[in-house]
Order: sequence, then structure tokens, then C-alpha cells
Amino acid sequence: MTTSPKNVLFIMADEHQAGTLSILGHSHVKTPNLDQLAARGSVFRNAYTPSPICVPARAALATGRYPHQSGYWDNALAYDGAIPSWGHVLQAGGVSVTSIGKLHYRNAEDSTGFDRQILPIHILNGIGQVWGSVRNPLPKQNKGGGMLGQIGAGLSKYNQYDMDVADAAAKWLQQPARANSPGPHLSVLWHRISR
Repeated sequence: MTTSPKNVLFIMADEHQAGTLSILGHSHVKTPNLDQLAARGSVFRNAYTPSPICVPARAALATGRYPHQSGYWDNALAYDGAIPSWGHVLQAGGVSVTSIGKLHYRNAEDSTGFDRQILPIHILNGIGQVWGSVRNPLPKQNKGGGMLGQIGAGLSKYNQYDMDVADAAAKWLQQPARANSPGPHLSVLWHRISR
């Protein structure tokens, strides 16, 4: 029996603790849209992050390697495609791979396993948060440390970006041209759950 290739939608939610999904039994939080997707897909109930910090956790997810194996230890040096990702493997198999939203890789020019990046955010100037690094010598520092100073109530450029990512993802998923194109597609939605 032969099965036809399937499209895959992978949703990566930053800063969203898994226990705050109603499908996993949270008594107060209601996530009906995520619950509907989960009911028709796979839910990883016992997953954990290989790193408590953003950039190495993303590199580990891309490569399938722990930070001590890949060398992406901290938020200063981001994933650059030097170690092949699962996206590279899928591309080699003829699967179109699209990312939507924040990747936090080194830059958009690196071959990181995506045919297309929609609204990506990468680390500033290819070098991230060096002030938190334990390195000798430290990489050349950028001046991106002011990002936390604007946190507060109301609409900010950060949650506006999250809403733009959600809108772009919905638009991309509704495009009829993809439904008629040959081969499976994989889309990765990197999204901070904020609305």
C-alpha cells in the first residue's frame, strides 16, 4: 500500500509553557484553536528543551544535537547552517520548507534549511547577546541590550510583530497555489503566543 506525501505544519511557541494548554488539562486557560490542531496532529507530552536559553535551544531543535555537541552554547553565536538541519534533509528529499516568524538564527543569507523565510527575525548583525557569554576572548559586542526597556502594558512593536506573524501564517496556509503544486510542503510557524 502506497500513501501520498503529507503536508506538515510545525508550530513552535516561544514562552508558552505546555501546561497552559487546555488540551493538556489546564483548568483555567482555554486554547481552542491549538486544541483543534492537536486533536488532528501530534502532541509532544514529555518534551523538554536542551537549553534554557533561546539561541542554543533553536540550534538544538534545528540540528537534533545538544549544545555541547553543536557548539551553539549561548545567545551570542547563533545557528548558521554549518551543521545540517532537518530542513536540509527535507529539501534534499524534494520537500519545500518554509518558515514563518522569528528564527533567531545568524542571518537570512545562511543556508539553514528553508526555501523561504516569511517575516524572519535573526540576531542583530549576526552576533547576539555577548554580555551574557562566558568566552575568552568575547566576540565583538553589538549594542542590542536596550530591548527590554520598552516592556509594559499595551501594544508594542513586539506583540504587533506576533500579530503580523499570525496573519502571515494564516494567509500562507490559505494560498491555493500550494495545494496544486507537486510534492509535500512543510511549514514551520515560530510564534510567540500573545493574543
